[in-house]
Amino acid sequence: MNVCGVVCEFNPFHNGHKYLIDILKNEYGFDAVVGIMSGNYMQRGDIAVFDKNIRAAAALKCGMDLVLELPAVHAVQTAERFARNAVYVLESLGVIDGLAFGTEAADTELLKKTAELLAFEPPRFKDALKSELDFGKPFFTARAVAVGRILGGRAAELISGPNNILAVEYIKALLRFESGMKPIAVKRHVSEHNDSVIDGRFASASAVRKALLSGDGAALNAVPENLDRLYRNAGLHDIENLGAAIISKLLLSSPSELKNIADVGEGLENKLIAAARRSRSFSELCDNIKSKRYAHSRIRRIVLSAFLGITRADAAAPPKYIKVLDFNDCGRGLLHAAKKTASLPVAQNRNSIKGDPGAVKIWDRELAYDAIYDLT
Repeated sequence: MNVCGVVCEFNPFHNGHKYLIDILKNEYGFDAVVGIMSGNYMQRGDIAVFDKNIRAAAALKCGMDLVLELPAVHAVQTAERFARNAVYVLESLGVIDGLAFGTEAADTELLKKTAELLAFEPPRFKDALKSELDFGKPFFTARAVAVGRILGGRAAELISGPNNILAVEYIKALLRFESGMKPIAVKRHVSEHNDSVIDGRFASASAVRKALLSGDGAALNAVPENLDRLYRNAGLHDIENLGAAIISKLLLSSPSELKNIADVGEGLENKLIAAARRSRSFSELCDNIKSKRYAHSRIRRIVLSAFLGITRADAAAPPKYIKVLDFNDCGRGLLHAAKKTASLPVAQNRNSIKGDPGAVKIWDRELAYDAIYDLT
């Protein structure tokens, strides 16, 4: 069986996601598609608009065969660590042949060259990056310019798109794991990642979320028709409903505690506390912390990590198990095959990992995180 993996969040699942699955099965000829999906907490510092079980069910209704969960401690991370953790889980399953991802520009070869440059960082690249950083440029700007110096302007432009950035990180992870999974870049259909409006049948997840949370019926124009009832009967979740709790957690935290949170540095721990003292909502808190030095998504991720207690040690640790969320008959066959190939425990319940205290600790933390999510 020819199997393709997809790193996903499906926040929420929409027509663009179905388009990707259809392309993989109908044009690339994959027999099955496996998703490694963020649970209830998102990479860019948000919570999912629908809970993970609803999103997994939506994926299965639209052609995916098996959905695995990436726990919050592994999902609420930088693009590099998020990609590394997700690819590690897929690689550990032992049955995946390809890794597909949506991109702004489906130039797989240029993505590979860029990933190789960033994964192995030859001296020429390091020197170019250092010179750009010495000019005071933010890291991602300096990195793009350094890439452009070596691979040309198209490569520099390529890593400015959010999906292209993730695509490069997926390929970097494949290289570092010496994986046999083949990278497959599929151009996004019509909408861009951060488009905020719904125009026709295809829209970004950002636009669909915005419409759902505002009660705009146009949201359902951009999702597969067979998900209409599922979405109408599902509860909506909004991180703004956690605003008071998040601010309270920051106010009760010491600078030394916050300094231990993933990606907190350069005195940001003090800025987090100062901003909490003058903020009344999650959005206002993030706006009060924002600066030219830190991208808004990074601020949101750090704030959410501080709330959940995701530390530097958490960020450095690899996943300890393969969490199964949902599957169809084909997915059941893949799980049966994985009993012989998986290098991590394949877990549908806590008993599957009870022999590993570290895995149990992450499992129990995720249960607590899910209970907090339910409050939203």
